[in-house]
Amino acid sequence: MKSDRNERLMGQLSELVKLQRYKVHEKLINHPELYPGQPPLLFQLEREDGQTQKQLAEQLRRAPATVTVMLKRMESSGFIRREADPKDLRSLRVYLTDQGRAALKELREVFQELDRQAQKDFTPEESQLMSALAQRMVQNLREY
Repeated sequence: MKSDRNERLMGQLSELVKLQRYKVHEKLINHPELYPGQPPLLFQLEREDGQTQKQLAEQLRRAPATVTVMLKRMESSGFIRREADPKDLRSLRVYLTDQGRAALKELREVFQELDRQAQKDFTPEESQLMSALAQRMVQNLREY
């Protein structure tokens, strides 16, 4: 019985993540060129602009080739720019553009709106507990 409950929980969490990604994409009607997997990359550059493609792949836990394809799309859409690293010309550094920063502002608003909707009718204590439990689950899976 406990195993069934755990499988349902992981299924529910998976559904939550898929639904959130879909809703984010649905809400970004001003940015149809922004694909669902790209917001985490923008947020990562916001935390530390000028990372190398290799660093981004490691931070996002994505294959370098996948990140390269994402960056090509994002560069052609004007969200990022890539420049050769002056200290290592073999490496490219990735920077947010003004358009990328504007998209981040909208993304943040969309995420806040979805967060409010998802936690509608939660007490502050329930929201805090949910966050703490989710953090523990993330940590447990990282250690696995």
